[in-house]
Amino acid sequence: MANSNIVQLIKRIALDAVEMSKPCDYRIGTVTGVEPLKIKVSQNIELEEEFLHLSRNVTDFKTKITIEEQEVYHTAHTVPSLTWIDKREVTVHNALKKGEKVLMLRKAGGQEFFVIDRVVE
Repeated sequence: MANSNIVQLIKRIALDAVEMSKPCDYRIGTVTGVEPLKIKVSQNIELEEEFLHLSRNVTDFKTKITIEEQEVYHTAHTVPSLTWIDKREVTVHNALKKGEKVLMLRKAGGQEFFVIDRVVE
């Protein structure tokens, strides 16, 4: 009986060592909450915000855009002329929503995950 426990312990240690040596591992998760962010990766594992690092693809962010306004003439011989150009800052609303599936990379040997993007099915 003691021999069996020792063998099981050695197997577990060996499996853990192999798992820890992986440089990275990808996972597909499902967003189960947004404030705070929670992502479920299996029936037993739900990651909380402190273990997640988010890419710009899955967050709200601000960016600058250029708006060009053109005047259009209704005759066949005139070319539209540029009347003004304006640079504006806009917010892109791209934060994760409950139920979305995401692609994640697991940090080597750890429990932290980098959320890369949404998964399109």
